[in-house]
Amino acid sequence: MNYVLAFLAQAVLYLVCLVLDEYAGMLFAMIIGSICGFIWVVSLIVELIEPSRVAKAYYRYITTGWLAPASALVLYVVLRGGFEWMRL
Repeated sequence: MNYVLAFLAQAVLYLVCLVLDEYAGMLFAMIIGSICGFIWVVSLIVELIEPSRVAKAYYRYITTGWLAPASALVLYVVLRGGFEWMRL
């Protein structure tokens, strides 16, 4: 249940940032999501090479770290029809 709350809190934070300032919110969501996604991929590769005693909760929280900004960006684009600053 904590993972759902972490996901929802992050998604709300990213959506608020997007509503306040589209450009900065998009950069914030993409940068943080990319960093979390990269850490998630690297940690999974390392775990496959040499198993460790890292708790499964770590992977679930890191998954929310890249899934929440990605879903917030997709939801924002679907609801608004795109980014205002990208239109001519």
